[in-house]
Amino acid sequence: MSEQKKQVVVIGNGMAGYRFCEKLLEYDAHHQYSMTVLGDDPLPAYDRVALSTLFGSKKERELIFSEKRWYDYYKIDLKLGTRVVSIDRKAKTVKSSTGEDVPYDKLVIATGSRPFVPTIGNSDKGGVFVYRTPQDVAGIRARAEKVKHAVVIGGGLLGLEAAEACREMDLHTTIVEHESVLMFRQLDKIGGYLLDQKIEKLGIHLKLGTSVQSVEGENAAERVILNGGEELEAGLVIIAAGITPNDELGAEADLDMGQFGGIAVNENVLTSDPDIYAVGECASFNDELFGLVAPCYAMAEAAAAHLGKINRVLEKWTPASKLKLLDLHVSSIGETHLSEAEAVHFIDQDIHAGVYKKLLISKDWKKLLGAILIGENSEFERLRKAIAKETLFPANPRDWLAPIGEPLNIEVDLEDDDLVCYCNYVTKGDICRAIDDEKLKNASQVMASTYAASSCGGCLQNVLAVTKQYIEHGI
Repeated sequence: MSEQKKQVVVIGNGMAGYRFCEKLLEYDAHHQYSMTVLGDDPLPAYDRVALSTLFGSKKERELIFSEKRWYDYYKIDLKLGTRVVSIDRKAKTVKSSTGEDVPYDKLVIATGSRPFVPTIGNSDKGGVFVYRTPQDVAGIRARAEKVKHAVVIGGGLLGLEAAEACREMDLHTTIVEHESVLMFRQLDKIGGYLLDQKIEKLGIHLKLGTSVQSVEGENAAERVILNGGEELEAGLVIIAAGITPNDELGAEADLDMGQFGGIAVNENVLTSDPDIYAVGECASFNDELFGLVAPCYAMAEAAAAHLGKINRVLEKWTPASKLKLLDLHVSSIGETHLSEAEAVHFIDQDIHAGVYKKLLISKDWKKLLGAILIGENSEFERLRKAIAKETLFPANPRDWLAPIGEPLNIEVDLEDDDLVCYCNYVTKGDICRAIDDEKLKNASQVMASTYAASSCGGCLQNVLAVTKQYIEHGI
């Protein structure tokens, strides 16, 4: 008689939860586990990174990673529209909003996050949206057909993406950011100033160093009032001011929490309960919270690897981000706000060409600590790897930077764990395995299978080159 499988329950069917399912199917060589997934969203897991494509011709269901038949095929019990309201650690059950008690042997909390909404008067007024789900996009599009002016609150990556969508819908668009430059978490003042100029050249207006005090209008949003009293017309208001981890289930179950919120996890993404994992935006590793896909996917893989008894742990994560709007290329890696007392600053720039490259190097010149790339960023993956692996710094900093106007040739001689698509955390190994396992014949099939280059598109040439190299030469 075969041994009964252990029950793994996953709370959340977002990107991290789905990645965990994929990886446990891959790592569970002895078929020890069965999975139940409880997701409060009515849709199966979808590519949230590509949300902005819904402003174009893409349809909602085109973002779905796998329809329900995929879950059925792999005998994953998917329960959509089902919210978990509590965890009973002693009984090892979770209670759903329908009153059902679902037993588990191992539990994975992948509840993600929700938009942070700052204190703004009348933020519940019609015409005010957050930017998080396909339903939000549908509401924004419908409202945009009725108004002429949009205000986006927040000048980070998400706010810039939302502002570009509004501009594409022919709205007079203004970003309101309480810091003095856009992307202040990723860029220094010079880099931020250069980005500000580039964004204004696109026709997007900026109000920096201020914030929205209230939304005004008779029945719905018509204008916003800034802190200084200035009024801006705004029939559409989009709040893109960051995220807050959905960590309440962990807190109510008395799991240890991170200093700044999130459910605390170790290198195996185990919580303070040895039978409970937390992955993605709801988790805190070394008191850090993560809002980008790559580290969330790394957490999901670490959890699946631990269950599959594979030696893969979550290591210190090197923060990195890429923005690509039209012909703008903006990247930041590692620690970008170190002062000259803390790090050596090496800068190569051509402000007239809109190019700014900055390396932050340890005072002993042995390690690269951070980098900012604006205008040209062909060195992104090279520098990200150097920081993550603490590679010994070269004698001449220019050895790691491409001359301005001469981008690096696309590298195809990569290790399996080297990232090809950062937005969707697709490695060379992922591409090669997909080609072998699914008998893929071209880059279009690779992109459809792995989601590489499906978001910002900045890695498209790299995906094409790696795919061609492996299909034609097997390396």
